[in-house]
Amino acid sequence: MGKAPRITNRERVLLALADAPTFEDQYELPRRFSQAGLMQRLGMAQSHVSRALNELIEENLLTHRRRRVVGERRRVTAYSLSENGIDKVSDLIDDIESAEVLTHGKEGTLEQVEIRSLVDRWERGGARKVPDALAMAELLRAAELHDGLPLLEHPPEVTTDGGEADLSSEAIGLHLELAELRRSQGDVHAAIDHLGRAADLHRKRGNAAGEARCHLAAASLGAPLESPSSIIEAVSSIRDDAERLDASLMLFDALLGKSPEVASELLGALDGNNPEVKLRLAEEELRRGKTPSLTDIPETLPNADALRQALWSANRSRLRCRVANQSGLGWPVPLEVEQALGEIGPQSRQPHSLLFGELTLAHVRNPVLGEDERRRLLESAWEFGCPLPTIGHIGFQYAALVSSAEALIIMQRLQQRFESVGDLSGAAVCAGRIEQL
Repeated sequence: MGKAPRITNRERVLLALADAPTFEDQYELPRRFSQAGLMQRLGMAQSHVSRALNELIEENLLTHRRRRVVGERRRVTAYSLSENGIDKVSDLIDDIESAEVLTHGKEGTLEQVEIRSLVDRWERGGARKVPDALAMAELLRAAELHDGLPLLEHPPEVTTDGGEADLSSEAIGLHLELAELRRSQGDVHAAIDHLGRAADLHRKRGNAAGEARCHLAAASLGAPLESPSSIIEAVSSIRDDAERLDASLMLFDALLGKSPEVASELLGALDGNNPEVKLRLAEEELRRGKTPSLTDIPETLPNADALRQALWSANRSRLRCRVANQSGLGWPVPLEVEQALGEIGPQSRQPHSLLFGELTLAHVRNPVLGEDERRRLLESAWEFGCPLPTIGHIGFQYAALVSSAEALIIMQRLQQRFESVGDLSGAAVCAGRIEQL
């Protein structure tokens, strides 16, 4: 057992950011990691939160940068723990959970226990769960001292805090977190569903830009883009330049297949010197039957983190394969493509089934690949799964390289996929292939 630590505002801020490092790679962060979110969660004045944050940053316990945050129309500063901060919080949590407290025993006398043992006892008795070390710290701060130890007589009561807007903001954050979790697990349909729910909450809050970002994130996973005109209007209203650029690029990707003219007009309004814009301009040239030059598209995306770089490398490899297929020259080394596929495959930190499928389809056209190699690549893409119509192209090509019995199973599964979305023409093609087997 240990003496209860003194929980200052600094320690409370650290505890409130305990899980922040796990959200570093998310497109949009929960509001609780911003200064405004910390103020509301901790019930602290802005000046006290600001002072604590500045001190912790100076001591190299926190990191900070401008990020997209749920419920905010523009990027704001979000905070996380540094490596030193992670170690500090780990020690602090150990001190809190092992802190000695007093409570009433079965006979009504006071007994001395560790707070984590007391909390476990309360929960077994049906009390509300104490969710984390910060909640334990708040119990210690609020407790009266008896013989120098905190006295905890009863479990915490169920309370509510915050208004409807904050609950909605937290709900948006939860759906976005669940969408990222489901996407990382390969469950694209569930990820799209959570993004749709987050978009609906943004709409109810009157945040058109937030709603548009959710719809665009879903579209990047293969969901159909509904009401593109309203999305275009919402994206154009985003004030932050970097955020508007990101949303515009996602919008271009979503529109290129169904509304190429609108996509071209959108792309023409963007900075042509930006590497990501250059890549889309090359895509546009390919669509028009031209052979673009890729010399100005860098292998490494400037200022990108490891996960975003993985997506960039895969997209660049896909484009190189498509250009080589059109010109007959410049195929990337197969090992390089395999590496790019591995960085976005099902076992990676950035699994992306749609891009994995599209890169596979572009790569298997390389004439140096043998039939066995193409079959292996298509099998991997088929098992990973991705949205229609990409999975349809994969299934048809894969079925052509396997035995009739295997092809029959593939076509039957694909026919069910087409029927589930009401694509009768795709289902009919599958039915025709099945008859021929």
